[in-house]
Amino acid sequence: MRKLKLIFGIFVCLFVCQAAFCLTGPTLLMDSQPKSTEYVYGIGPITKYKRVAAPQNFGGDMTIWGVRAFAGKLYDPEIGVVFYSGTLNGESLRFNLDMAGLTLEDSFREDSRVKWRASFGVGTYRLRSRASGFEFNKGSFTFLEPMIIGVLPMTRHIVLEFGAGYTFAGATGVRLEGLALNAELLMGKF
Repeated sequence: MRKLKLIFGIFVCLFVCQAAFCLTGPTLLMDSQPKSTEYVYGIGPITKYKRVAAPQNFGGDMTIWGVRAFAGKLYDPEIGVVFYSGTLNGESLRFNLDMAGLTLEDSFREDSRVKWRASFGVGTYRLRSRASGFEFNKGSFTFLEPMIIGVLPMTRHIVLEFGAGYTFAGATGVRLEGLALNAELLMGKF
């Protein structure tokens, strides 16, 4: 037990030191090379928080997992692709959500660690019984999701991004619109 506490303490110390280093340590290309025309790119996992509501008085807080990739020139907007998938389980019902689309993002010129992003695309949903597999509701929709993103560089090639935005969805029969919170771990050239 004592060794486990020591290992946990070392991990926490390293994590805190890494976070402190991120605030002052690595710099983004936009900060270090203001006249550069280099390409930037990244790929990594995403986790997203959504609140959903469906028929049969079913709904709740949902964690969605996905992946995003993007590329572009340093001072131009970057274009990317994104895919999310999530499941919300109840006692007798299961709600599945899949979303895929394109992203367009750019940083604010005054601060390279704050960006805006617009995601748009299509998605599908299914509400079904866990026991029998009977589908109560299914369909497809389009979405638009503007966000403000904060960038926290961990190293020269790894960044954490945290975002908050709003999802506008054209879904009928379910409610997908609302607050969207993102956390991303991206690897690439920033």
